[in-house]
Amino acid sequence: MDTKQLLGNLATRLEIEPATASRLLEGFTEVIAEECRNLNKVAIPGFGSFTGEKRDETVVRDLTTGRRLLLPPAIEVHFTAGGRLKNGLGEGHEL
Repeated sequence: MDTKQLLGNLATRLEIEPATASRLLEGFTEVIAEECRNLNKVAIPGFGSFTGEKRDETVVRDLTTGRRLLLPPAIEVHFTAGGRLKNGLGEGHEL
């Protein structure tokens, strides 16, 4: 499913215009990103949780040149599926 199909399905289920669905999805992703940047956890009951975790800077060696490289610190977003999502996907039932 691509973005256009996702927005179409969301608009149909919510009985709203596709442009409104697009703004809702954009707002949702902005909230998740902002909270993860602040290293907070966003839990959505039944669906799962998003957690921002800071990865420290790391020194790695380039295998082809042998040079050492410094990777800067970064925020990684981790997703843990909730029970309803796991059960729905695992058993092939509609959510």
